[in-house]
Amino acid sequence: MANAKKELKEVLKGILLAIIIYFVIQVSLVVSTGVDNPISVVISGSMDHKGYDFDQWWDIKESEYHNYGINKDMFELFPCTNGFSKGDLLLIKSIHPTNIKVGDVIVFQRENDSIPIVHRVVHISMYQDVLYFLTKGDYNPVADNYYSGSIQGINEEHVIGKVRSVFPDIGNITLWFRGVLGQDA
Repeated sequence: MANAKKELKEVLKGILLAIIIYFVIQVSLVVSTGVDNPISVVISGSMDHKGYDFDQWWDIKESEYHNYGINKDMFELFPCTNGFSKGDLLLIKSIHPTNIKVGDVIVFQRENDSIPIVHRVVHISMYQDVLYFLTKGDYNPVADNYYSGSIQGINEEHVIGKVRSVFPDIGNITLWFRGVLGQDA
């Protein structure tokens, strides 16, 4: 009986230590990235290149980017050139809207959506000193049909940040738990 109590005490200490470490890491990431939720798990296939290598993917998608004046040489210099897949873990860092360039992968949240969207910027416009970002998921055939009033694109104030790092497949455990708990991925 004494051993069981001792073991339970050790397990509870371990759980408490894990919780403390988690919160220290989370707070450190929030401070260093400038984003309230600096880690995100990809839950859709809109940026997935479906297993194609870059050249194969580009052969399929070239005309979609040509409409925005983006050619293969330009795209190869963009971050996240090979997109990312459902279950990948993303590290997000804040960015001032004036530092966002065509080709950057940004995270934004539309006014009435609870889930942030992660797509590539294909065009930037300015209207009355406000930047608007036209975005497109790499897998999607057309640019996002989002409007801020009558202006097509995401208003700069809806930008959360920019994807800085991609960790393949690490978020799959989160998606699995959401499935077990009956939540939509």
